[in-house]
Amino acid sequence: MAIFRFAATVISRSKGRSSVAAAAYRAGAELLDERTGAVHDYTRKSDIQHSEIMAPEGSPDWSLDRPALWNAVEAGERRKDAQLAREVQLALPRELDADRQIALLRSFVRDEFVSRGMVADFSLHDHIGSDGQPQPHAHVMLTMRSIDETGFGLKVRDWNSDELLVHWREQWAHQANAQLAEAGEDARIDHRTLAAQRAEAMAQASAESEGEQRDALDVRAAEMDREPSPYLRASWYMEQKARASAEAAGTAYEPVTDRGGWLAEVRTIAAERLEAVRVFAQDLAQRASQTWRHWTGQDREEVSSARTGSDAAERLQRGREAAQTGQSGAEGSSAAELLQRAGQIAQAGQGQGVSGSDRLQRARQVAQDQGQAPTRPRDGQGQE
Repeated sequence: MAIFRFAATVISRSKGRSSVAAAAYRAGAELLDERTGAVHDYTRKSDIQHSEIMAPEGSPDWSLDRPALWNAVEAGERRKDAQLAREVQLALPRELDADRQIALLRSFVRDEFVSRGMVADFSLHDHIGSDGQPQPHAHVMLTMRSIDETGFGLKVRDWNSDELLVHWREQWAHQANAQLAEAGEDARIDHRTLAAQRAEAMAQASAESEGEQRDALDVRAAEMDREPSPYLRASWYMEQKARASAEAAGTAYEPVTDRGGWLAEVRTIAAERLEAVRVFAQDLAQRASQTWRHWTGQDREEVSSARTGSDAAERLQRGREAAQTGQSGAEGSSAAELLQRAGQIAQAGQGQGVSGSDRLQRARQVAQDQGQAPTRPRDGQGQE
């Protein structure tokens, strides 16, 4: 059955996108981006049914040439976060044949976009969906600046209004339904929310007497009592804008679309998962730091420094014992002096991280200066 889908987004350079690349993909063409030198080749795409460019009257001839058009758009935008183009995605009624789909699309683009001064590059895609049925749809890329015979001018901010978007959605439903009626099809699409459609069907059913008409309206109301389709891009942007407006005004945020409550729930779940990921990342970083300290020997160096200080104190104590028991007279005086200097060496080594072997060498040098050999510890104790 025919479904309603109308989504409008902006192709922005701040997100790493290129209007030349987008146009190449949607038209199944090969285009050179003159700004970056990149070649975008999508000629192997097989679902392109029709591509066309429409421009306002008085536009230069190059506006109808796809490579020239979008390279001119890229060249005219200097900012790294520039908004390059607007894209509208439309679901086409599968009840219509290809000729009627193209006629419907061309009429809508001309009346709603080109007549306002936009250049429109649109393509009709037709591929098989997950349900095994055709899913015809269209991509319409729109310029965001005014254009005349000299080229692009200023950006038109009025094209960004929410009121215009609502108008476009309504007009698309109106023109699609007119084409369906002309083709003799009973199917119709509706741009309104499911809640609004259900309320209307229930009101009409209550006004009808018992019979087939009322039964049909009851069935329609029941069909509208369901979750909206999972395509959320347009609703997401509308809800984000409403949330920002509420925060700026200091008021409570209220959903503005039929999918707003579901999106708010998704937002809460996403925030909780993000917090869990943050905690996990902190724990992982702490463990990595501990592993790094272990394998690079930083912990061992701290332990070695503590042990070295302890060994120096032990050697100093043994030196005192040797001086008291093995030396006297002039030799004792010399030993006392040697002992004092050895103590200074041990204290300096504790503050500066000097190794035990270095201190032993310095102690030997002191002893040699005094004409004495250093006292060796008994039973091999304290040897390096």
